[in-house]
Amino acid sequence: MKLRFTSVLRLALLLTTGGHRLGAAPQPLPVAGIENCFQVTDRVLSGGQPNGEAAFAALQKLGVKTILSVDGSPPEVASAAKFGLRYIHLPHGYDGISSNTVARLVKAAATVEGRLFVHCHHGQHRGPAAVGVICQGTAGWTPPQAVAWLKQAGTATGYAGLYRVNAEFRPPTAADLARGSTHFPARVEVSGFVDAMVEIDRHWDQLKAIQKADWRRPANHPDLVPANAALLLQEAYRELLRDPQASAKGDQFLEQLHQAEAQARELHALLKAAPLPLGETARGQAEELFKAAGQSCATCHRQFRN
Repeated sequence: MKLRFTSVLRLALLLTTGGHRLGAAPQPLPVAGIENCFQVTDRVLSGGQPNGEAAFAALQKLGVKTILSVDGSPPEVASAAKFGLRYIHLPHGYDGISSNTVARLVKAAATVEGRLFVHCHHGQHRGPAAVGVICQGTAGWTPPQAVAWLKQAGTATGYAGLYRVNAEFRPPTAADLARGSTHFPARVEVSGFVDAMVEIDRHWDQLKAIQKADWRRPANHPDLVPANAALLLQEAYRELLRDPQASAKGDQFLEQLHQAEAQARELHALLKAAPLPLGETARGQAEELFKAAGQSCATCHRQFRN
């Protein structure tokens, strides 16, 4: 017990003194089979999901020892192992990163050996957000540095929670670190199909509240930003399209899901571009898209849920 407590204190000291120092500014790094790849620090790389064995071979040549995925889909653990690469799977969503997951990300980055490659699906949103908190927890970054990195990586400002967790970062305490194990899973079970549908319903309810508030922030829910709510709904549809259970429901279900994602995407583009309050033309377009999306949901529920 004493040894474990001492180890935690050493880890806390490492984190608070910036154990993994920042070298040059993040730089794009062309890597076969990996989109949006960056050399972020001398030790941390960021990018999209490795595609094919050539990508894992390239990471091995770059000195990467551990791959940390924050994506919802199952990591290709066996493919990585062929090249001596360890996988850690700590998925999180587009609406932010919980304090518990922040502590686990920081502890993982501080305790694994060698270079670390962090990825989500495309390497633009969730992955860079995780890299931001990792570098604040282990490389001495400040919140402004992390926010600047998110912008450089192309993280959409509509994902306010990802920006917020970096802009308001607080280092995990020694107690936070002590609670977490140094055993990190190579693959975890993520939210199933039903949970994904529940998440879509939650974002849809938020969008309905915004529509009732004449496409402004609802007075009783001022944290809801119209464009951001539409973006999160769009992303929820997109994530569901990647779920094997969605494919198992057949082409008709997938076609309706693609249509719903497209409607949410159009609504997001409209709400992002049009100044608030919406003018008459933009309001009419928003109402039309909202009505069409509602009809799509109702049709899909009648066929596949009710």
